[in-house]
Amino acid sequence: MIAEVYPMDKIVLDGISIELGMPQSAVETRLGKGDAVRSRRYYCSSDLAIHYAQDGTVEFIEFLGGPGGSLKPILYGVSAFDVPAEALVDLLREKNGGTMLDTEHGYSYTFPNISVGIYRERRPSDVQELIAEMKADGIHTEGNADVAAELQRANHWATLGIGIPGYYR
Repeated sequence: MIAEVYPMDKIVLDGISIELGMPQSAVETRLGKGDAVRSRRYYCSSDLAIHYAQDGTVEFIEFLGGPGGSLKPILYGVSAFDVPAEALVDLLREKNGGTMLDTEHGYSYTFPNISVGIYRERRPSDVQELIAEMKADGIHTEGNADVAAELQRANHWATLGIGIPGYYR
């Protein structure tokens, strides 16, 4: 399912709009109650999480499925989980006014001016270290399914979130 993402505003799933700041009751009217875990609700086979503020309004919306998930978030005209990781970083840095926060050394980045965050499980350098270790142990890496899966994790983002203005400040 395609999900249109509008930072600091809303997402649109098959014509259903979920706005940041929207009351939980309005979200439940549109999407149902979802699976509850503390202040968030999960939808779409847990590929979408909606976090609520203390006042019961939508504070943060997160796509959790990565490239293999059921949701394909489209952000600024690109499929966020399908475009190469660095291409999305470049686009978001541009939209954020040239800056970003990197407190997790390449595993995640936040873009506070547009209230967007992205996360991945591996970095390309992690996979290169894994390949070197495998080769040192005499394990063939060409065409290796485990290496291919790790490269997928390193070269694409696993999650994408948008928050209310100021969420990442």
